[in-house]
Amino acid sequence: MEKELSDYDFKSQLLEERKEKIEGRISNMIFNEEYHTKGRPEWIVNLYLELDKFITGLKTGIRKEYLESYIKYSYNGLLFCYILLRKGETLRLWAKVPYSSLGAVPLFVRDYEPVGRRVGVMITFDDQREFEQSKEAMLDVTFGIIKKAFKGMAGRKGRKKTPLKPIAEVEPVKPLEVSEPSSLNLSVDDSGYININLKIKKSQKEILNKILQETIFR
Repeated sequence: MEKELSDYDFKSQLLEERKEKIEGRISNMIFNEEYHTKGRPEWIVNLYLELDKFITGLKTGIRKEYLESYIKYSYNGLLFCYILLRKGETLRLWAKVPYSSLGAVPLFVRDYEPVGRRVGVMITFDDQREFEQSKEAMLDVTFGIIKKAFKGMAGRKGRKKTPLKPIAEVEPVKPLEVSEPSSLNLSVDDSGYININLKIKKSQKEILNKILQETIFR
């Protein structure tokens, strides 16, 4: 029992020491463009540079960050795409665009929501021959998706709330002074209807409108 415990403790200690060494190496590493492009094929590096130039040129204020696993692009603090340079001949680009909003797209564009658990598509370049044969078409599709992701993010953030205007002070409505009309004749005909003959001055037409609104037009 003691032997098993000592073996367990020894293995745990080794794991902790290994973990500390790995964390120490990571903390001392510098993540930059060289870190991500070192050892990558020339066509992959050139593709990355072309994509990077397009993304950063969309608008002033786009921020690029070199992280351990990928290169992140954001605007106003919101991520809209990132690039992954994997070992070997593979470059992947994620963009925050609903796959359903793209319509018909080539197979190198895949819906990433089921995998990443968030809205987005993954664009994969892993065939040099295919890319060189269809470079213009593939880049047109990719640039369009990146632009759509950026516009969606910038549009959401760029909306400005309409400031509430202060309520203007409303002057109290003065009561309408009604003066007696010049003459008022009432008569009842055989059918039981009352006939009103109202004679009023032209200058008091507002009174007439008031009477009509409160009686006939009510």
